[in-house]
Amino acid sequence: MIVHFSVQNFRSIKDHLELSFEKTGLKGLPNNYFAAPAKTQLLKTAVLYGPNASGKSAFLQAFHALEFLVVNSAGFKPDQSIAPYEPHLLDRATRNQSVTFQIVFFGKDQVKYEFVVAYKKNRIETEEMYFYPNGVQSLLYQRSAEKEIKFGEAYKGAKKTIEKLLLPNQLFISKAAENNVESLLIPYHFFGDGMMIFPFLNENHESDLKRLYARRLAEEESSLFAQRLNALICALDTGISSVSAKEVEWNSIKFPDNLPDEIKRKIQEDYRFDIKTAHPLFENGELVGKELFDVDEESTGTKSLLVIGGIILDSLETGRVLVVDEFEKNLHPSITSYLISLFHNPLTNPKNAQLIFATHDIMQLANGAFRRDQIWFTEKNEFGATALYAASDIKGIRIENPLDKWYSSGKLGATPIINDVDFLIKMQEDVFEETE
Repeated sequence: MIVHFSVQNFRSIKDHLELSFEKTGLKGLPNNYFAAPAKTQLLKTAVLYGPNASGKSAFLQAFHALEFLVVNSAGFKPDQSIAPYEPHLLDRATRNQSVTFQIVFFGKDQVKYEFVVAYKKNRIETEEMYFYPNGVQSLLYQRSAEKEIKFGEAYKGAKKTIEKLLLPNQLFISKAAENNVESLLIPYHFFGDGMMIFPFLNENHESDLKRLYARRLAEEESSLFAQRLNALICALDTGISSVSAKEVEWNSIKFPDNLPDEIKRKIQEDYRFDIKTAHPLFENGELVGKELFDVDEESTGTKSLLVIGGIILDSLETGRVLVVDEFEKNLHPSITSYLISLFHNPLTNPKNAQLIFATHDIMQLANGAFRRDQIWFTEKNEFGATALYAASDIKGIRIENPLDKWYSSGKLGATPIINDVDFLIKMQEDVFEETE
């Protein structure tokens, strides 16, 4: 579970921006937060609003960049560039400076950890890991470029051996986990197992996820996950009575003789599972059976629901942090509201999974589903740099205020400013020329 996450000098983000999951002193909606260790109260969801290109996606992409570094950097080759190095380019002072991430979280041992990393194109500049046994900060290790690593008394495991193997572009936590250093396994696994990050769900991502959940439906037909996914899809007025999948028998399918083996394998992998949806079949107004459809015959919204429903159930089952951008696309606002409510409902979220998402769906501000400290806004200043602030930071907002109308009217900021004067002039230039 995440307590704080901050980022500096990444994409459109120039200055230090921080999103906090700690509950403020605001009253109301007790189901929207939970009691975490160390007498901490954490929010279950956070939603980001803002104009297009205001930095919502950049902020969510920062989660992915950090996860990528922790999980993969141990395998980086010598002199390999650090792929997520994307500094803010609209200011000459920052374009060659370090990208910095900081995250505070609770591991599966219910202990709070703090991880800070700053890096440039080819090397890690600083890397620090702290933990808070009994609520007191204690150093695990501290690293600065071209200096010996400083280890805290609580660190247990190999030191010099790993330090000699460590390349400038690799994270120590990644290399240590690769060498099974017990002190760092729990914080390391938080990045790989404690978070599910989908900064964007394009068609390729949805296709990959659809195959993943098709496999789970086929191989775990009677599992709790399969039952719950079926129940969720059927509950949301899709007209579907069940969803099933089975592995395709390729022995009965003949490919053209001149089709390369590589393409055959790709087709077999992409279409390994046949997903079917069942709809009630009627005759003279009476239910007489069911009709099976290929999932590709379903609407775009239903196919999206199969994917996002699987992602959400995964998060709820495991208590992981789900980070996703605009998951509501192709979904009716009422369905979006229901899916969000699954995180707030203690019956459906007993493990306190957290959801961070960006949206343009203003209706979600109208139904009173969020506390003001759960609602965040992004906007760019005149220099093209992203700012981030919470609704709870805005003076004068009360719980009874219509946030959807206030946001639409621009009272809360973070709405697009459309200046179409030049455009309208250009649209009329041909007209002027014709009349001359």
